[in-house]
Formats: sequence, C-alpha cells, structure tokens
Amino acid sequence: MKKTLLIALLMMIPALLFAGPFGMEFGWSLEELEESGAYAEELQPQGSVTSYFVAPTSTHSLLPYYIVFIDDEYGLVEVRAFSNPCYSEYQVRNIYGMLKPQLSSAYGEPEEIDEISWNSDWDGSENFIRSILYGDRLLMSMWYPAPVGNEASYIFLGILPNDENSAFVTVEYYSKNFDKVMEKYNASEASVL
Repeated sequence: MKKTLLIALLMMIPALLFAGPFGMEFGWSLEELEESGAYAEELQPQGSVTSYFVAPTSTHSLLPYYIVFIDDEYGLVEVRAFSNPCYSEYQVRNIYGMLKPQLSSAYGEPEEIDEISWNSDWDGSENFIRSILYGDRLLMSMWYPAPVGNEASYIFLGILPNDENSAFVTVEYYSKNFDKVMEKYNASEASVL
C-alpha cells in the first residue's frame, strides 16, 4: 500500500512542476484552454492577439480576476491575475506582501523596485495610489526564471491603478514567445506608418 502511494505521488511531481500559471499552459489555443475546463469570454482582438476574461480551473484566493492573451501563431502568451480593488496603501502592501513570498518560494529572489521619484509631489501614504498612477512611484518585483518547455520567461508582481483612489495588485506571467509576439506586433504597426 505504501509503495503504491509513493509511486502515485512520484508520478504527480512532473505534472506539478510543469503546470502552467493557474492550471493553464503557455502555447494553448482557445480551444485547448476551454477543453481544460476554463471559461473564456472574448475581450478584444488586436492584430494576431486576442484577450479574454478567463475563469481558470486553478485560482488563487487573493486573485479573483484573470485575463489571458492568445496569439494566432504562438497560442497563450500572457496570463494576468488581479486582486480585488484596493483603496489604501495598507491594502495594496498587504496583498503584495502575501503574494511576493509565495512567488519567491517558487522562482527565487526577485529584482525589486520600490522608489519615489525625487521630484514627486505625491508623498505620504494618503497619496500612495495617486503616486503610482502618475508615475512618481514604482513598486514592483520581477522574476526571470530560465524558460523550460512552455514555462514563463518572466513574472511580474506590481500595482495597476484603476483611478486616483483604487488599484489592483497584479501578477503577470509572460511566455518565452511573448517577445516574438511583440516583435510581430511592432513590425505590423510600423508598416502602417
């Protein structure tokens, strides 16, 4: 009995190690995403990439909202997960502070930026979200894991202001093909000029 349980656990390790963000795999088409059990609602096509609101099969308790970007050629290339809206620096830093160690335990120590521009007019906690909205403050952590298979080439934890009084904490995963998609998009934009 113990031997059977051990073999079953060992067989699950590769699936756990190579599982993509929130149960989604980079490179998946929309059809493969839906076959996995995820619900997808189209947001906006832009060139060869279409964005979708997604209800994935595997979610994080602090991140209830998900948007994915699927390219016609490379499939799923980006996953963005968002917290509920935060209305204070305390809320932002609390969620940020819970997510960062979880990501660090999986991907190692991040490159971190937490700084206020020297000429910022937005000092103090009451202006924390406004300072990020207007670009006077940066708060982000970035991981650059070595890409293996279709895993993320980099991961970003940051703050996305909604307006002057609310912001979302966001975790973004970019596939190793994301740069190719951006090159293709930039080339198509340049050809319009």
